Amino acid sequence: MIQKIIIDAHHHYQNVPDYPDLLAEEYALLGISKVCLISPNVEDGIDKLKKAVDKYPDFILGLPQYDWENHKPEDIHRFKDMGFSGVKFIRPPLPYHHKNFWPVYEKCQMFHMPGLFHLGIVGRPSTTGIMKAATSDDATEAYFIDNNFMRPIYLETIARLFPEWQIHGAHLGNPWFEEATMSCRWNPNLYFDLSGSTLKKKQPEYLAELLWWNRFTRYRDPDGRDAWEKIVFGSDVAYYETHDVLHDYDNLFRTLKLSNEIKWKILGETASKMYGIKY
Repeated sequence: MIQKIIIDAHHHYQNVPDYPDLLAEEYALLGISKVCLISPNVEDGIDKLKKAVDKYPDFILGLPQYDWENHKPEDIHRFKDMGFSGVKFIRPPLPYHHKNFWPVYEKCQMFHMPGLFHLGIVGRPSTTGIMKAATSDDATEAYFIDNNFMRPIYLETIARLFPEWQIHGAHLGNPWFEEATMSCRWNPNLYFDLSGSTLKKKQPEYLAELLWWNRFTRYRDPDGRDAWEKIVFGSDVAYYETHDVLHDYDNLFRTLKLSNEIKWKILGETASKMYGIKY
């Protein structure tokens, strides 16, 4: 019997009053069982996330955002002790696969904390090309963003270095889709979501051309899995827009005539295995 569980594997804590309550109420209506909630990018963001996890322990899987400048590998153990389930990575000062970051990833693997990586072009909130540090208004703390540091091919290297670590890449690597899909074919511990403009602007047929293999094709996943078993549901929008993302995923299922088995793996079964969730 196919277990029907929906997990939003990519959701950001919006810095508005009572956001966890709004999220829990809306997701109960949508039938979403759990959400991987990323800490807000504010000074007390991790504390806010901790309160949310404590209030909704059966619903929220907390993912604190790793601060490349101020956090250390030892903080991964602290995050685990705080009850968090994974770690979010974005805007690295060096390419994701740089050896300076290996101790961080090693700790994530050790403590069974899946890593969610932003991939591709990151949003640009100003016209200057720089971003201010979240904890200060001091312009001297501004730093440059190099989107080339966030290519999906770097996750391919990380997945080989840390084969027991569950790795989740966002947006199917937009715009480096081919890097993402071929990387996940060869690495059993590497997965991607279709959030952002990927699913909104790319036709299902285009995605099917990228995710072409199955257990019967001549060239296939070494573990014999269907390509769509490497895709998870992620919203990456505010709670009141998630229904629209679910609609986009449903359109994908219907257009490509994906089986119910694959549908439910995408919606929640695969993510539940990544996070060790039993249901």
